[in-house]
Amino acid sequence: MAIENFIQKSTSISSSITPFMTSKLKDILKKENKDDSIDIFSKENVKIFDIIVNSKREICIACVSLDQIFSFNYIEVFKSILKNNIKLKILICDPQSDLLNHIKYLTAFPNVYESLTSCLSKLCNMKIVSLSTKELSYFEIRTYRTILPHNMIIIDRDSQSNGIILLEPFLFGIKSTNRKIFQMYKRKNPEIFDIHFKSFLKLWENSPNYSCEWEEL
Repeated sequence: MAIENFIQKSTSISSSITPFMTSKLKDILKKENKDDSIDIFSKENVKIFDIIVNSKREICIACVSLDQIFSFNYIEVFKSILKNNIKLKILICDPQSDLLNHIKYLTAFPNVYESLTSCLSKLCNMKIVSLSTKELSYFEIRTYRTILPHNMIIIDRDSQSNGIILLEPFLFGIKSTNRKIFQMYKRKNPEIFDIHFKSFLKLWENSPNYSCEWEEL
């Protein structure tokens, strides 16, 4: 702000600044302006399907339940993605978590248990029935027993040009349809991107694999 005021108010001084220095000042102001680093969408306007199917390397998902964030047939989309040798890591809430009742009120998701068991059943059915050995090597499911502050989808986290994070922060008692989606690009704000991925990775590493035994379905 001090630099901006300097440019706006000191016209007599600015006339003596070299073109090189003027360019540098503009670069500083551009770097300080973070407005274009994050896009904010209403739930119905974010293009989750397009972002998912256009991934190139890896998709990492951390959420309460997939049914809460996807309005399309995600199983068929996942099958297609795995056929293209794209890694898929899914981290969802354990339906047996002691915190499930608190999660239900935080996320305004009254049927959370039913949604979770249904979601895990669909994923396990896909894993056991539909995937080849090669596709299985790209697919992992884990379950956590804590409270997340948000749903999160991370696309191509190793790619500077394609890396995207979709973040849906939870506001206590606010339904998913009324929440906003924050879309962040790695090329525009790599530090924030990497912090969110590190958070995902820590939870991933501390969450057990979901084995998908038939008796669990």
